[in-house]
Amino acid sequence: MSVYRILGGIYLSSIEPLNSGVNLKRDYGIHHILSVIPGPIPAAYTSEYHWKQIEITDEETTNLFPYLEPCYKFIDEALFSESTDPKKHSDNILIHCSQGVSRSVAIVMSYLMKKYKLNVQQSLHAVKRKCPDVGPNEGFVSQLKLYKDMGCVVDEDNDEYRQFLVDLNLKLDPSGQSLRELMSKRSESTAPQETEVVYELRCKRCRQVLANNTHIEQHEIPVAESRQSQFVKTAPNSRRVISIEEASDKCSHYFMKDPLKWMKEELDKSEIEGKFQCPKCTSKVGGYSWRGSRCSCGKWMIPAIHLQQAKTDCISKNLHAPIHQSNA
Repeated sequence: MSVYRILGGIYLSSIEPLNSGVNLKRDYGIHHILSVIPGPIPAAYTSEYHWKQIEITDEETTNLFPYLEPCYKFIDEALFSESTDPKKHSDNILIHCSQGVSRSVAIVMSYLMKKYKLNVQQSLHAVKRKCPDVGPNEGFVSQLKLYKDMGCVVDEDNDEYRQFLVDLNLKLDPSGQSLRELMSKRSESTAPQETEVVYELRCKRCRQVLANNTHIEQHEIPVAESRQSQFVKTAPNSRRVISIEEASDKCSHYFMKDPLKWMKEELDKSEIEGKFQCPKCTSKVGGYSWRGSRCSCGKWMIPAIHLQQAKTDCISKNLHAPIHQSNA
């Protein structure tokens, strides 16, 4: 594959020009290289160029998000560090992967989206007009769409981004173990919420505060036409339906966005599912399943970290009176 000039000083290729020993400085004026590929790169390029490597594989389950900002900064500094005109590239950079079709294209697209305010289709067209046969895998495209929806920043509090991480971890590890580790780390690093505390959830037995409204993962009750609106029981090791029960029109659990600090002792047991006890009186107040479970309304919640409404009181923070908590 050749070296293609995509836009200004942005160039794209496979690993082939590097393996062939092409003089990128002489032939293309390229002084920066971004390698989006695992494994060794010929030493001449790692030592004689401004070089950065992102070691990722071309799979739909590869998470691009941790690399988008570092790649953007490296590309932007390469193009504009010596420029006196904020619209004119002062140097050239090559972004490459193994085939020059998916990983490197996704990174180029992410840069064009953020720098020049393009959407996913526009950024892909900008590459395809020079390299018609390229195209990132579907997983990368979905991530780029989410990246655009977040304003080309990785917003860890964004609900869709959080759901992406949940879905990705369950794809990689259906047991839920990977998701448990992710959620535990996220819980430890979560900054205090700025949202106003409207109500608290307290242990019904001892009145210990267990959570508040800022911790709750809201969900909508499935509509009647949804498959989740029914609980279908089948015979063991069979698809034969034994019974069908309509889901409730009310929810019996409060589901948490992230694990809370008082849950750490139980979660550190590294089980896939279990029960929570009140940290003060040890009465059972909820449970968890990293593989997910269904609310009484039928909604699948993944992961399912919950407190039972029957074991808690929902108390207004200001009026100290029970209030109704909506699922909308």
